[in-house]
Amino acid sequence: MFFSSSIHPVSQYGSAKVKLSLQTGFTLLELLVVLAILSIIAGTVVLGLQGLQDQGRSDARKFEMAELRKALLQFRRDSGSNDFPKDGRYDCDDDPSGESTALNTELTNLPSYISSLSPAEKVAWCKSDANFWMLFENPLPDDNNWDEDTRRGWNGPYLQNKGALEPYLGIDDIPTVTSAYGSPYLLLDESTATANIVSMGENSSAGTVTDCHSNDDDDYVVCLLK
Repeated sequence: MFFSSSIHPVSQYGSAKVKLSLQTGFTLLELLVVLAILSIIAGTVVLGLQGLQDQGRSDARKFEMAELRKALLQFRRDSGSNDFPKDGRYDCDDDPSGESTALNTELTNLPSYISSLSPAEKVAWCKSDANFWMLFENPLPDDNNWDEDTRRGWNGPYLQNKGALEPYLGIDDIPTVTSAYGSPYLLLDESTATANIVSMGENSSAGTVTDCHSNDDDDYVVCLLK
C-alpha cells in the first residue's frame, strides 16, 4: 500500500507538468490573429503619416504662394507703372499685342545662359508662365535702377531663394519657383485684373483659370489684386 500510494502523487504531478508545457506556446490561429492586428496597426500608421505629409505640402504651398504674392505686388509697386513681370514696360516682345517674336530691346539683362537662343526663342523663354527671373534680376538695368529719392525702380531680389533652372512645356532653363508638389508655380493673366498665381497639385497639370478659380480641383489659385 505504501508503494502504491507513493507512486500516485508523482504520476499526477508529472501529468500536470506535461499539460502545462503544452499550453505555453501559440497556436497557428493565434499567430494569424496577432499578424492581422499588427497589419491593421501598420496600415493605420502609414495612412496617418500620408495624411500628415499631404497636409504639410498643402500648408507649405499656401505659405509660399503668399510670399510669392507679396514679392509680385512689391515688384509692381516699385516699378511705378503698376506692371507685373512680363507686362507693360516689362513685356517680353516689342509688340503691345503680344504677337511679336522680336525681343523687347529694353530687356538688356537677359541671363547669359540663353544667349545662344534665337530672338523668338528668347521671347518664348521670357514669356513662359513658369518664368520668374524678373524677381531675381533687374530686367531693365539701363533705365530701372532703384532711385532713393523717388522710391521707384527695381529693388530686388524680391525672393530669398533663387529659382532653379527647370524645363517647362518644352522650354529649357526657366528660372522657376517650385512647389512642394515638385511642379513650378505659374503666373497667369499678369496684364489683367484677374492676375493670379497657380500651384499645380499632384497631377502636375494646370486647369483653366476663370476669375481666379480653376476647373481642376487639384490646383490652388491665389489672386494678386483681390
